[in-house]
Amino acid sequence: MILKEQAPEIEFSYTTDPQAAFTDVDFVMAHIRVGKYPMREQDEKIPLRHGVLGQETCGPGGIAYGMRSIGGVLELVDYMEKYSPNAWMLNYSNPAAIVAEATRRLRPNAKILNICDMPIGIEGRMAQIVGLKDRKQMRVRYYGLNHFGWWTSIEDLDGNDLMPKLREYVAKYGYVPPSNDPHTEASWNDTFGQSERCAGAGSADHAEYLPEILSVPGLCGSPLQPGTHPRQ
Repeated sequence: MILKEQAPEIEFSYTTDPQAAFTDVDFVMAHIRVGKYPMREQDEKIPLRHGVLGQETCGPGGIAYGMRSIGGVLELVDYMEKYSPNAWMLNYSNPAAIVAEATRRLRPNAKILNICDMPIGIEGRMAQIVGLKDRKQMRVRYYGLNHFGWWTSIEDLDGNDLMPKLREYVAKYGYVPPSNDPHTEASWNDTFGQSERCAGAGSADHAEYLPEILSVPGLCGSPLQPGTHPRQ
């Protein structure tokens, strides 16, 4: 429907036959969710019942989802290499870090780019918060997993440190920018708004995985208790 409305010149077809799907292609976009949303619900709710945060890429839920995803992604890699050995795979399947490591070890010669837009999306919000045109006007240092990482340095192109302004803003409003995009789904703003509970640590989730963060005066609010998570 989106292609029909936005790009009618693009030919769209579908098939359940792997040979037809993977033959004579240059790129394969892999974006799968093994177990679909019923299993995502279990990944997030089971840890909560044991006092651990539930999240689709981190912690016990992330491990469970990762174990399911590895086999599915490897199956797609094998089809691609069989029918289009010169093709590249763009893998968007979560948990990105687990899947990336699995493909590196189990299919070391495969042409795969494992990607995630979560850090980039947050950087776009950061740019709006500090009044920049876009994230390309910032120099950042980031490390960690795709849904579990930290920015240790954020500067503009002139070398000015943007971290103090960002920390102050996020402590009050989370990662919801002053002029919010009306097309952004409300649940995303609810999620990013909760980041005010843990200014400087990336999000309130980090305090759940690293309880010692909670001992830093003024850094984080109270940790989530079982039964209080919005998805529980």
